[in-house]
Amino acid sequence: MKVSKETSDMRGARVVLAMTAICMMVVGFNTTAVATILPNLKAEFDLGPSGLQWVMAVYTVVSATLVTIVSRLGDITGKMGVFFFGMIVFAVGSGLVLFSQDAAMLLIGRGAQGAGAAALFGTSLSLLTAATPEEKRASVTGAWGAIVGLAIGLGPIVGGAFAHYISWRGVFATDLVLLVAAFIIGLRVQRQNYVPDTRLQGAKFDFPSAVALVLLLGPLSFALSNGESKGWGTVTTLIPLCVSVVAVFALITTSRRSDDPLIELRYFRHPRYLMAATGMFFTGFALFCFFVYFNTFVQSPDTFAYTAIGAGAAILPLSLSMFAVSVTAPRFLAPYSFQWPIILGMGSMACGLFLLTSTTNTTGYSEIWWKLVILGLGLGIGFSLLPRLGLRLLPEEHVGQGSGVVNAFLYFGATLGAVIGGLAEARSTRSGLAEVIAALPAGSNKEEELSRALTHGTPSQIQQIISGMNPNSGTSLAKALRDLQDNAFDSAMLCAAVAASIAVILALLLLRGPVPPLQDAKQLVKDKS
Repeated sequence: MKVSKETSDMRGARVVLAMTAICMMVVGFNTTAVATILPNLKAEFDLGPSGLQWVMAVYTVVSATLVTIVSRLGDITGKMGVFFFGMIVFAVGSGLVLFSQDAAMLLIGRGAQGAGAAALFGTSLSLLTAATPEEKRASVTGAWGAIVGLAIGLGPIVGGAFAHYISWRGVFATDLVLLVAAFIIGLRVQRQNYVPDTRLQGAKFDFPSAVALVLLLGPLSFALSNGESKGWGTVTTLIPLCVSVVAVFALITTSRRSDDPLIELRYFRHPRYLMAATGMFFTGFALFCFFVYFNTFVQSPDTFAYTAIGAGAAILPLSLSMFAVSVTAPRFLAPYSFQWPIILGMGSMACGLFLLTSTTNTTGYSEIWWKLVILGLGLGIGFSLLPRLGLRLLPEEHVGQGSGVVNAFLYFGATLGAVIGGLAEARSTRSGLAEVIAALPAGSNKEEELSRALTHGTPSQIQQIISGMNPNSGTSLAKALRDLQDNAFDSAMLCAAVAASIAVILALLLLRGPVPPLQDAKQLVKDKS
């Protein structure tokens, strides 16, 4: 029986969706699963607060730095080649983490995973767009967004299950199995030519802008991550910040002078493209600020004392609402107007996070789960609608670049979410330390020991100090410590809520007016300014 061209095209699109979906499952659940197993990594590799922060940050910093670069390389050299490269590099990184024996090997592996994630995230959506007929793209890209949302939401449960029942290393063994399956499907995609060749003929890679971008994001992330522990006025913080400032001007200059810029800055003049990028930044910020500090809070012995799998299961209401919205939002909300759905999404994020700022160690789970549903609704709308809001405005030849830029904003937002949430926690902890020390009996020699344990120690070390005191002093000190953790967590959630509120304001300002036609931003680059 003869198969119509439309049926054949959709068959190819479904195969490409399967390939990209598996890779996005790997990237998505690695992004959040590691947050659940941080206590395991801390115990096994004797990591301090700075080391734990870098386990998360090195992945997002490398991804944010490279995603725009590899997306542009995909436009020039071919997206499938870059996608295959991403699968291989991510697999190498997962293997390094799986067999890591020390913190250095762990961090190198996480960095390699970040590089692979950049290549996969930066090309997957443009691959799927190229393989899908125009009239079917909304539903297919909606499915892609739903899978990303589901993977991010299920990450804590997957990580918690492995950590509790088998080993935290099982997370990274699963990566290898899934990537092998995706690679086999990718060979079929390549052989059947399901993705048309969309390489830009005669385009040149903008090396000066690539160098400027690396010197902007890398040193900036390093400075922000180390400023609190090393000091904001130290050489190790100020020099990277100065390098980043210089790199900003270098990136603007090189982009304006290039005939084929790595980042077409003029697209940011379109308010809806600007909203897509900044919206993804604040969505990533809220996502990571929540996941990192919610997991560490609920697993603390001084709060809920959840196991790793318990912490993952606690986030299930968020995961399910995020998935449900990711599936339905592109189909039912986008055809009418992006304005109010996105304002609603950013508002839901802000509302959920503000509600979580009242969480204490005595809060029951019945008081939390519905707040997670509200937060999940906002995250689901952000992940499913914001990329489409921006990419539909671009000409076909710049979709890959636009995808890279939007995802770079997502990853850099995630990096800053983890870092700034940590700064908020640290400042809250320091300001409340006086109350904790005041709970010590007069003339106690435990003050210095406790201060050191609070800053660099483990919960068991702190508990050991408390157990060595008389019962009345120990009880008073334990309560002060619980209150300290409550305040630190609430500070991190408040920080994320403020970021989400800024996104609401931007959406109100930038999404006014009727929905523009497809490729509307193309007019901004017709003539060289």
